Amino acid sequence: MSELTRRGAEHFAEDFRGSSDPATSETQRANLWKWIAQKRWPIALLALAILALRIVYVLHFRIDSDEPQHLHVVWGWTRGLLPYRDLFDNHAPVFQALCAPLFWLLGERADIILPMRLAMLPLFAVTIVCVLRIVVSFASPRVAVWSAGLAALYPIYFLNSVEFRPDQLWTAIWMVTLTVLVSGRPTVRRAFLAGVLLGLSFAVSMKSVLMLAALGSAVLLTFLIGLGIGGMRGRWSGLAKCAAAALAGMVIVPALVILIFIALGVGREMAYCILQHNILSGNTSPDSSSKLVLRIVCWLPVAIGGGIAIGLLKLPAPRRLRLCFSYLASAFYYIYLVSAWPVLTAEDFLPFAPAMALWSGPLLLWLYDRGLRALGASHPLTALPLLLCEVAGIFAIQLPWVDHAQHKIGLVADTLRLTTDRDLVMDSKGETIYRRRAYYYVLEKMTLARIKNGSISNDIIERLIDQRVPLATLRRIPDNAKRFIQQNYVPIAWRLRVLGQEFPPRNQRPHGPINITVRIPARYTFVTPDGPLPGKLDGVEINGPCDLEEGPHELTVSPQALGKIVMIWSPALERGYSPFAPIRPDFTTPQD
Repeated sequence: MSELTRRGAEHFAEDFRGSSDPATSETQRANLWKWIAQKRWPIALLALAILALRIVYVLHFRIDSDEPQHLHVVWGWTRGLLPYRDLFDNHAPVFQALCAPLFWLLGERADIILPMRLAMLPLFAVTIVCVLRIVVSFASPRVAVWSAGLAALYPIYFLNSVEFRPDQLWTAIWMVTLTVLVSGRPTVRRAFLAGVLLGLSFAVSMKSVLMLAALGSAVLLTFLIGLGIGGMRGRWSGLAKCAAAALAGMVIVPALVILIFIALGVGREMAYCILQHNILSGNTSPDSSSKLVLRIVCWLPVAIGGGIAIGLLKLPAPRRLRLCFSYLASAFYYIYLVSAWPVLTAEDFLPFAPAMALWSGPLLLWLYDRGLRALGASHPLTALPLLLCEVAGIFAIQLPWVDHAQHKIGLVADTLRLTTDRDLVMDSKGETIYRRRAYYYVLEKMTLARIKNGSISNDIIERLIDQRVPLATLRRIPDNAKRFIQQNYVPIAWRLRVLGQEFPPRNQRPHGPINITVRIPARYTFVTPDGPLPGKLDGVEINGPCDLEEGPHELTVSPQALGKIVMIWSPALERGYSPFAPIRPDFTTPQD
């Protein structure tokens, strides 16, 4: 067993061998491309397999409610609508603005989310290449390549990075920033470039405050560990200069973006949507602040202990420090996220997964190789079984051949057929994509909480009436507006309702005329399962569609009409829809 341990240690040393000169990171990168050239066919097959699997999931993976929300804002850019003024958005603007040209080129199509998801592939590739570049700065090309493969197929990251959302660009910028910081000596110029990148991430997502805190903590603790092990030649004054350069670079992009929106006259609206709307009063109470500090204090020993343990490894000091910084950046990001962020979602962990792979990948490979040696293997096999385990994890979450995207794509298709670009709709988060919403605010957790505490007016019903909205959904709608929609709109397609009312069959309704109260004036048609309704409306024989004004009306039904009666928005019938056609059963997922 001691011989196996010795061999394992030797193999570990092989994977992390290198000179103490930081400049050898360039040599490592040259060795990486040389190693890849030697193994080009297996690596190419692996890359193609990952690409093919990703494309399948792009086409079939369930659609999160955030994806059409972002696409609705992108659509607004292509129509000359300004975020924050014409369309509500509680995200920074750069990602949606960058996506607008491609959206415009693709044209109006119900499946727009699929090609826009495909456009996220370069960001995924950049992230994985950054994992490769960072790991090779302190480990062998073999470890770097397999760590990149493990990062690419980590189930939670793989699936959530399929989605169309700003977090894809945010994660790529985060990984490029880490790559810049570990690619050479710490200099003022390098710190300034990292600051510019971090500023760009703030223009993509305000969650970048977590990245800023994580990077600051990681740099400081790595500096202290470097002083302790004798691998850090700099001084506190040098660290201060680098910090100042990073902060100077960080303000450039956000300042430009803010100035642009101020010049467009929407600076105040932008400040509300991005900052004020996302911060609920009560979240910063003394009790919550003390819990925040307690959570961070409980997690800190994990970060500090891991950093010190890496600092004590028998590796060249520069490599120890790169590995240490990579570990600490991911650890502090996770700590600040789970401790301080008010609403945790799966996409918030996207930057953590590839950063975690920087140290967990090499560690897992070392344990894997050592386990093989313990079983008597003469040399380590490839890490293909580890990748297959990750693929099994992906399949366990969702099978690739089952299409979970078709329903929400169908919802967009139905909206395009039912309405014109002049019609407004009432959806919760912009899931119809191509139609303006009757209510300004997106109905997500923060908005619903603000409606509940009274800081946002719930005037949805008034807007439905005043703007004569023909199409509505029930998802996330406040209870009073939901009841109004159920009473004044009828189901016409999956999750969609159009203006109208339903009346029971003859044997279930009282004898005599039916009293109708129209709340939203529109052109209506009265139909039964057998066709147009025979009868009179306000004493006039019904002969096709009727323009009904708001208020009470009297419907006299002919004795021949036995089944259910539906008063429905006439354009829906004219466009081939029937209130009596079967509708697919609805279902609720966490992504709704």
